[in-house]
Amino acid sequence: MHKYTNEKEILEALERQTLLIEQKLNKGLMKLEALDKDLPSTISISTYQLADFRPVYFGDEALELMGVSSEEFFLNPIKSVQKNGFPGDFLKNKLLVSQHLLGNRKHQPISYIQKVKIGGKKDYEGLYTLSKKNELTNELLNIYVVVPELSNSTPKLFRALEEELIVKRSYHKFINLTVREKEIITLLATGFQSNEIADQLFISKATVEQHRKNLKRKLEIKRFVDLMRFAQAFDLI
Repeated sequence: MHKYTNEKEILEALERQTLLIEQKLNKGLMKLEALDKDLPSTISISTYQLADFRPVYFGDEALELMGVSSEEFFLNPIKSVQKNGFPGDFLKNKLLVSQHLLGNRKHQPISYIQKVKIGGKKDYEGLYTLSKKNELTNELLNIYVVVPELSNSTPKLFRALEEELIVKRSYHKFINLTVREKEIITLLATGFQSNEIADQLFISKATVEQHRKNLKRKLEIKRFVDLMRFAQAFDLI
């Protein structure tokens, strides 16, 4: 496993891991509950419905970080988040995320640091928060890491996922693929030929061939095995 030597690398890797988590959740290859149990107490995960900020998943570790009980939180999530947060932080961060989701980079994660009384303590501490919209479920996935523990805790999150080095090299290539190109990668990686892909997607064989040329250029790959590794790393098969 790659050893991260500075905070910038750690934060970039966290963004890639958020993308992988989304992919694995949508493929049914991962359960948030299982991942949450494998993480140290300084990392927690939650998901919210974007429409009304209703919590969908909020684990015990996240509740402990926020310093609230389960009953209190689910009765009034917004009030609970604000209770131990620095005054004004919630509205500021909500606006930040909302504006991000309306922008050109809405498919990418956004990160920020909020000040929270961790576990209900007297003093505020930094809580690094990474948010990513799940395109399939329209939920907001959040990963929280206590800032002083960032470099110590995050490797455990990385080890919970696979294909890290491939994702590191190819992350920016993946996010620039179109939906159609992802469909074609999936079909190619599962053994379909160009004429079969054309039939599956109701497009011409010539269009498929053009997509294949574009993919070779975008992904900078020449061998089928490299396409397979890319597809596996990003859960396209």
